[in-house]
Amino acid sequence: MTGLIPILVLGTLILVFAGRLVLQSSRSSCKQPVTIEDFSRSRAALDSVFIETMAIRRIFAAEDMDYVSRTGTPDVQSLFLRERKGLAIRWLRNTQKQVGHLIDLHLRLASCTYEPSARFEFRLTINYFYFVFVTNAVLALLWLRGPFEAVRTVTYMLDATEHFCSVFSIRLEKIDPAKLTSEREAGMV
Repeated sequence: MTGLIPILVLGTLILVFAGRLVLQSSRSSCKQPVTIEDFSRSRAALDSVFIETMAIRRIFAAEDMDYVSRTGTPDVQSLFLRERKGLAIRWLRNTQKQVGHLIDLHLRLASCTYEPSARFEFRLTINYFYFVFVTNAVLALLWLRGPFEAVRTVTYMLDATEHFCSVFSIRLEKIDPAKLTSEREAGMV
């Protein structure tokens, strides 16, 4: 029975991914070209996720909680925890949106690479689903336990985010600029 669980999970992931690809291809009757501006925005979004991920580590620093616990009143401690929890949840949701945007752009950029690789595409897809699973689990923990009770899990999620972004940056490095168009040219198509 336990041997069937990984197969069931993998089968579900394949169906979800296939459904997403079908939905995405049916949404656009003509293939949208990838523009130079899209590429630049993806690079900026990727850099933003990297920077925010480094900064968010500070939000979960135990030293801050220790200091507020020693020096603050119960009201200050409660306010501190509420604000950190809200900030962590907003950051997590924003990161989910940014990474979702990156994966959508990735699907469009896949045709613009020097060396297309099904193995790389599969690995990136698995990393994306792993990221989605981990971030949703961390979101639930943040709601239930708060940012300082879920530090180990949040650190794990930050590592998953950085790993996904590292893999995605490999995609950006292998883009053939000659296959990109400008937004002006894309409007003419």
